[in-house]
Amino acid sequence: MITFKKIFSNFSLPYIENAEECELPDYQLKYDHSLRVLDNCQGICDSLNIDEKYASTYKIAALFHDTGRFPQYLKYKTFSDAKSCNHATLGVKYILRKKLLADLPKSQLRIILGAVALHNRNILPSNISKELKFTTEIVRDSDKIDIMGVLLKHMKGVEPLSSVPLLGLKEKPDELTESVLLSLEACKQAAYREMNCLNDFRLLLLSWSYDLNFKWTKKQMIERGIVERIFSQLPKNQRIKKLYVPIMKQLNS
Repeated sequence: MITFKKIFSNFSLPYIENAEECELPDYQLKYDHSLRVLDNCQGICDSLNIDEKYASTYKIAALFHDTGRFPQYLKYKTFSDAKSCNHATLGVKYILRKKLLADLPKSQLRIILGAVALHNRNILPSNISKELKFTTEIVRDSDKIDIMGVLLKHMKGVEPLSSVPLLGLKEKPDELTESVLLSLEACKQAAYREMNCLNDFRLLLLSWSYDLNFKWTKKQMIERGIVERIFSQLPKNQRIKKLYVPIMKQLNS
């Protein structure tokens, strides 16, 4: 993966080097995140004993999954797709435009581009190939488990510099959006578009428990203390408390 890490760095580091001081943490956040998503992908592949012949495709897709975040932030100064553009499709455009992966076989590139394009979908299309579905699921799990940890750090003692990673949502103690809470109670993944405050974002992170595909990732969500940390930041009411047991049952399945 040394070659692909170099390609990724050559693409992304100019954004960091030319950033305004106030923008630097946001670019750096996505650069570091991409490398950790690659590490998570390696963890999943190791847990499944996947041969490197196939694992390389998954790892390249994981490393380049957020390519679109850099031009997205340069133009719009936000990571909110709803307020700017779809960063996944933008990533595909830049991978092709900059010929970042041009040396790969077309069949492998097609799977990687498909996974990058689909990694941020709330629900994957039902008509995609098994190979693309599996690749995308690995990328999504690798992505989610890192995002949770990153966002929880920003959600505790919220500071002005956290506004971009937290999509501009505000801390409103004890406030929850009913539709987001209902998704959790139905053991379903919540939707970004329904969030109105940081407690909603915390609930959305919890709801990802129901969209994780691999035992390794589920185990990481527990071992990294993510579940406990999210609940510690949420209101202490009965509806919230009742979410704990089904979530832990899902993660231990």
